[in-house]
Amino acid sequence: MLLSGLMVTRPATPWPLVAAAIGDFAAEAYRERELVVVHDGDAAFDARLAKCCAELDLAATLERVQPGQPLGALRNRSVERARGTLVAQWDDDDRSHPQRLTLQVDALVAAGADASFSTEQIHWFEARGVAFWEDWQRDAAPLDVVQGTLVARRDRLPRYPAMVRGEDSALAVALARSRAKVARVRGIGWSYVYRFHGGNAFDFAHHAAAAVAKSLAPARLAARERTLRERLAEYRPALPAMTFPAHSATIELAPASAGR
Repeated sequence: MLLSGLMVTRPATPWPLVAAAIGDFAAEAYRERELVVVHDGDAAFDARLAKCCAELDLAATLERVQPGQPLGALRNRSVERARGTLVAQWDDDDRSHPQRLTLQVDALVAAGADASFSTEQIHWFEARGVAFWEDWQRDAAPLDVVQGTLVARRDRLPRYPAMVRGEDSALAVALARSRAKVARVRGIGWSYVYRFHGGNAFDFAHHAAAAVAKSLAPARLAARERTLRERLAEYRPALPAMTFPAHSATIELAPASAGR
């Protein structure tokens, strides 16, 4: 099945972040894919996006829209431009492992589901070099999943509300209200790195509260240390050094390139 990655972006997002997100999509093991990019930049930004996709030999559809539209409306436009049976939210400032889409599509198909989400993620505070493995199952359903990891059948996807932020949480609620069947993929927190860089839709306090509330207990994190090291080392371009606080068992991860 063709899968359409849905990216909404803007010139204000630092270009290295956008390029890394596009590179991750190009590196995905799931082969039947296209990228749909909706942005409110100028012609030069559009050309830069097109060049990046072409250099990665990535099938892509780009659309320029008028500035000032809410994020939810832009996400709806990306769905409208998608050709895939499946769609996946693909944020322009986060990182994804090459196996992420394959794992989520496999779970969706195996369960005969309408959508799939990871229930875990790595929450990375870039400026501080600190990261946390979060388990979102601590929240009540339907918000017991990482909403930014949405993979869904396009014909079963409700429309995003026209919100400036929080539209992905609202969509998860809408899926539940529509009685869509959702596959929750557990244990793959390493496959999605949610980056706080200071220019996010939500502020530091919001991100810090999530990390405090959802981080794995030290013993659970320690049990995943080998997997964490192996999987994060597989990202290209390499992730930088990260520290995972775990009291006396703090885990230090050097840049992948240093050990390979």
